[in-house]
Amino acid sequence: MKGDGDCASNRKRIAIGVAPMGTIAIGIVPMGVISIGVVPMGVVSIGVVAMGVFNAAIVGMGLIAVGFNTMGVLTAGPMSMGLIQIRSTTNPRYLAYPSREQAEEQAAKLGCHGVHRMGDRYWMPCNEHPQ
Repeated sequence: MKGDGDCASNRKRIAIGVAPMGTIAIGIVPMGVISIGVVPMGVVSIGVVAMGVFNAAIVGMGLIAVGFNTMGVLTAGPMSMGLIQIRSTTNPRYLAYPSREQAEEQAAKLGCHGVHRMGDRYWMPCNEHPQ
């Protein structure tokens, strides 16, 4: 039975706003096949914290997730956790690590000495920042 509060009756082709539902949803907590926004949830999700099958976000969770901190089956990003992790081809000297120990291990692999801080939370290999 369809009522006034039925989710299916509120779905639009393109929806924009707070918690919009549509085939394409854009906004804060958008829900749809393609979702773009702050916390998008959909088959394809693009945003800050995304959940769905395919994600492009700072923090992404899904089957395929690309971003800064990702979780899923196939992941890409500097802090990704997944069954298959795609590593960046970026020069490893430019990468920052959450622990001093990880930066020291990378410095040893690169053949440089020491580490240096990057901001308040991260460490980079080698005594000096690359130019």
